[in-house]
Amino acid sequence: MNKSIKNTWTYDAEYNGKEEGCGDLIMTLFKFFKTIPPGTRVCVSAFDKGAVIDIPAWCRSTNKELIEAKPPYYLILKK
Repeated sequence: MNKSIKNTWTYDAEYNGKEEGCGDLIMTLFKFFKTIPPGTRVCVSAFDKGAVIDIPAWCRSTNKELIEAKPPYYLILKK
């Protein structure tokens, strides 16, 4: 895990998905993003191996911008 990558990003909020798998991770991300205003940049930490596929797909399907991905960290903008 490379925390220095995460520390180079500018973001407004942080979400730790821990080891949540696909279904749980996607549902909790959906709930988390529902509570924040548009324009918020979020650093998501997700340590499940499937997250490298799940998070970009979730961003595409929910109109979120995946600014950068450095697994296990993902910088996402809520549009």
